[in-house]
Amino acid sequence: MSLNLTIIDDFLPKKEFNQIYNSISFLEWDHDFSYISNVKHIWYSNGPLSPKDFSIFKKALRKKLNKKIVYCHLNAWTWVNTKEPRPHIDYEKGKCEHQLIFYIKSDERINGGTGFYRQNEKDSELDVHIGFKENRAIFFESKGCWHTPLLWNSKNKTVGRYSAIFQLVVEEISL
Repeated sequence: MSLNLTIIDDFLPKKEFNQIYNSISFLEWDHDFSYISNVKHIWYSNGPLSPKDFSIFKKALRKKLNKKIVYCHLNAWTWVNTKEPRPHIDYEKGKCEHQLIFYIKSDERINGGTGFYRQNEKDSELDVHIGFKENRAIFFESKGCWHTPLLWNSKNKTVGRYSAIFQLVVEEISL
């Protein structure tokens, strides 16, 4: 497995993060993903983000990673509480070539991050684990990248993870 992964702590400025953190659990959540093709994993969403909120992430991506969004296939606030690992790939050329997962709220003591899997002929095996931390973003190439939320390992059956997800095509900003 070739994993092109970047982890960025303190991804958003504190003021913007706190506004999101304080309002995220009050959103209305939906689980109907019929409008998205090939969705085979379960999470609840509220999206797409408002233009104002999307702009905050666009700006942070430019500032922290020197990347410009060319196309955004999907963006949403999400809440996941999956109790079994569901490794999957979201890659779609020209639509989802990179992904950004932004962690907002969970219990940092549990395994609420993201697992990246090595796929072999018979099954998949956890290879890399990125732990949950508030205001952390993980950015990775989608192609060949098997991943899943890791909440299935939590002893607490009611705690979930709030995050924002983005399926993107990006380009490097020339300096």
